[in-house]
Amino acid sequence: MTTENLARFKSEINSFFAVVLLNMVFGAMAMAFGLQFIVSSVLGLTGGPGTPGLRVIIGAISMVCFGLGLGWILVSARILKGITLIRREFRHHTGPVPDETLTCWIVRMTAHYRENRGQIRNMTVVCTLGGFCFLLLGVLNSLEFFSIGPLAGSISLNGYLLIPSTLLTLGVALVSLASSFYFARFSKTWDFRQDEISRSEHELAKKLGRA
Repeated sequence: MTTENLARFKSEINSFFAVVLLNMVFGAMAMAFGLQFIVSSVLGLTGGPGTPGLRVIIGAISMVCFGLGLGWILVSARILKGITLIRREFRHHTGPVPDETLTCWIVRMTAHYRENRGQIRNMTVVCTLGGFCFLLLGVLNSLEFFSIGPLAGSISLNGYLLIPSTLLTLGVALVSLASSFYFARFSKTWDFRQDEISRSEHELAKKLGRA
């Protein structure tokens, strides 16, 4: 039973870590895109919107995206710090894992999840949406690579430059979707644990109140 629980804990903490880390990546991308549009729209660089009014609007939206991305990174970094401490102890542990140690890790991870439950649920949604966006980008890059000729499909020579970015995009998409899928399954277990803990605390409070 200990081996089975240890393997499950490993899957749980790795999926938890991956979801939070990917959210930091998505936040950094939002900051990068926001900064790019701020420069191109507000400063009116080549390729930016033509009218000043439109540049101001897009610049304002870009600043919002930049701020949201920065805020999301800060939130993700705080949650990542807590899970990294537990994960580091688990990875650096040598020899058999006693039941008490494993129980301690599970309790700490469950408590960390409890403190940030709302934000972590949002992270699961962001990770899923980000995965689908990357999957779409990967498919579009693949379609661009296989350009359609007048009579039959042909492969553009310049399209070979798209292969690394396409593989990277599809890889991020698969990791994001897989991580969010497994994490959603584990989070149901953690929600059940939290409900049981809350129920026990409520029963204890009632007994203490009667005493």
